[in-house]
Amino acid sequence: MRDGKLVVGVIGCGAFSWTQDFLNFNANPHCFCKYCCDISEDRARASAEKFSIPEYSSDFMTLVNDPEVDLLKISTSHDAHWPIIEAAAAKGKHIFCEKPMALEETEAMSIIRAVRRNGIHFCVDMNRRMAPSMQALKHAWQEQCRQPRHQPWRFIEQERPQLVEEKLTHFLMNIQDESSSYRPIHLDPFHGGGEILGETTHWLDLACWFFAPQKPCEILAWGSPRLSHGINLKFTSGDSATIIFSCCGSFDYPKEMYQVTSNAALFCNNFFVENRYYGIPGAVPQLFPLQFDGYPEVGAAGGWDGYMAKAVAQREGCRNLKDVSKPLVVDKGHRQMLDTFVDSILHNRPSPCDELAGWTAVYLALLAIQSIELRQAMPVLPHKLDPLFA
Repeated sequence: MRDGKLVVGVIGCGAFSWTQDFLNFNANPHCFCKYCCDISEDRARASAEKFSIPEYSSDFMTLVNDPEVDLLKISTSHDAHWPIIEAAAAKGKHIFCEKPMALEETEAMSIIRAVRRNGIHFCVDMNRRMAPSMQALKHAWQEQCRQPRHQPWRFIEQERPQLVEEKLTHFLMNIQDESSSYRPIHLDPFHGGGEILGETTHWLDLACWFFAPQKPCEILAWGSPRLSHGINLKFTSGDSATIIFSCCGSFDYPKEMYQVTSNAALFCNNFFVENRYYGIPGAVPQLFPLQFDGYPEVGAAGGWDGYMAKAVAQREGCRNLKDVSKPLVVDKGHRQMLDTFVDSILHNRPSPCDELAGWTAVYLALLAIQSIELRQAMPVLPHKLDPLFA
C-alpha cells in the first residue's frame, strides 16, 4: 500500500492495456499504478511515458519481488498466465487476470490451488457480466419471472395450462466479428487457443452468470474451434443459451446483440448502448452511455441510433479502423469489474469473477471443442465444476 492505495503493476502492455488497463487503474481512486511490464522493454517504456507510470521493466519477476506491490494485472498472451500467477500467488499478490484463465484443465487446476493455498484475491476479467446494460437486462428478466406481465392484446388461441417448454427461458447471443482484425497469436493453439477459448469464454461465462444458481449440464457445439462456431448450453432447470459466433461479419455493424425470451416477453440488448423490452405493458427503452466517447457532439440522443451516428463519424475518411484517432468504446463492464475487484480486496469481499468462474468458462470451452470434434452433445460433469484439493 502507498498512501492508502493499492500499488499495482500491469504485465503485458499491448493494445488492450492501452485502451483499458492503464486508463481504468488511473481512474480508480484506490489504486496507484507503479509498474508497466512487457517482454518488449521499448513497449514497457512507451507505456510508462504515455500513462505517467513511474517504473517499467521487461521482467515480471521485478514486480513479483517488489514488496510494495499489492495487485498485478495480467494482460499477456494466454499461455503466459500460469507462470505469472504461480510466482505472484506465492508472494501473496492479488491477481486480476485476462480471460481465458487457462488453456487446459491441468493448468486451471494449478491456478485454483495456488489461489486458495495462498489466500489471495483473484479475478478473471470476463467483463460482460458487469456491463451496466447487461445488469439491467438481467434485472428486467428476473422481474418478469417473479411477476409476469403481458400486453392486454396478447394473442391467446385458447386458455390452457402452460406446457413445460413454455416455462423456460432462452438466451440468444449473436456475435458477428471481422477476422481481419485478429492477430495470428489469437489462433495459435499454443498461445491463443482459437476463438472458443480466447473469446467465447466471455459468453459462456455470461450465460452461467445470467442463469445462476442453475448449473450448466449439457453442451452441444458445431463449426470450427478456431473461428466461426455455434454453441447451445443447457442448464439444470431447463433454461438454455445459444451462442452464434461468425468471423465473417463486418465492423460496419455492431459486434454483439443479445435476446432473451421468457414468459411471453422479449428482452433485447443492442450492443450495450440500449435495452428494449417487448410484450410487457409500459416498458420503456433504457439507454446507456459509452465508456469512451470521442464524438460527444454526434448522436447526442444516445442509444442505438446515437451510436450508429457516432460510428459513421468515426469512419469518415478512415483508411483502416485500426488507426482511428478518437475512441468509440461501448461500456462492456471493464471498469466496473476492476472497481468491484479492488473493493473486494480492500473490504475482504468475494471476487466479482473468481477462479471457479474462470475455470467453469474454460471447462465449457474445452467441452465445446470436444463436441465439435466428436459431433455429439457433451455432459457437463458436476464434480468438474467444484474441484476439491487436499
